Formats: sequence, structure tokens, C-alpha cells
Amino acid sequence: MSKLLALLTQQKALEAQIKELEANEQEAKVLEAVKEIEAIREKFNYNESDFVDVLLTYYNVNATPAAKPAKRAYTKKAAGTATTKAETFNVQVGKDTVPIRRSTNGRLSGELKRAVEAAGFERYDQFLADLMAKNKVESFDDLIKKIGV
Repeated sequence: MSKLLALLTQQKALEAQIKELEANEQEAKVLEAVKEIEAIREKFNYNESDFVDVLLTYYNVNATPAAKPAKRAYTKKAAGTATTKAETFNVQVGKDTVPIRRSTNGRLSGELKRAVEAAGFERYDQFLADLMAKNKVESFDDLIKKIGV
């Protein structure tokens, strides 16, 4: 019996809070918006999660962060495979000598990163393409022959 009495007391307190909030103009706007949103959801017969997904997709918001790919398990084959470091070539870019390589796989050395940024580029592939265009060469090997140190 005491649990029922406690719930009735809570219900009365909540009803009083609801009346106070409905009197507040800002809260009334929010309540009206929620009622309209709920009416739209019911009109198109969406369940709540699908409706939320539609809204998030429309506003281009990710509901949950993308799952990270699983890490590769350690295997003897992977351990036995020797990794080869990419061959670098020193080239003259302006007054500076910069080490470049065919592919960086997204990893730039400090020197190379500074050279790319100093040239006004954010990515190495853009920097390399511009360097090849300025030196009027068609391939990476031709670039090395022309401006290599």
C-alpha cells in the first residue's frame, strides 16, 4: 500500500510540474513541436527507431559512430614477412633538398610534411602531381632523373 501511495504522490507532483512547464512559453513551443513530430511519425506509420533514422539521415547526422575494423590477429606468416622500407630519393625543390618516394601510404616524414605544406598542399599526391607538372615530366622516374640530387 505504501508503494501505491508513493506513486500517487509522485504523479501529483509530476502533474503540477507539467502545468508549470506548459505555462512557460518556451516549453510550450517544445511541447507543440514534439506533438507535431509525433503526428508526422504516426501519419507515415513509422516506428520510433526508423523515424529517428530517417531524421538523422536527412540532417546527415551519424546516430552511432562507425565501428572500427577489427585488428588483424598476429600470425607466424605476418611475423616472418620482412617489411621493406620505401626507397626515398632526394630532390631539389626550390632551395631545399626534400626526400620523396613513390608512395607514402599516408605517412609523411617531418621534412616531407613541411615541404608539402610549404608548397601549399594538404596531401602528398597533390604535391607530387604539381611537382611533376611544373617539371614537365610524365613519370616519377623522369622526375627523379630531372631534379634528383
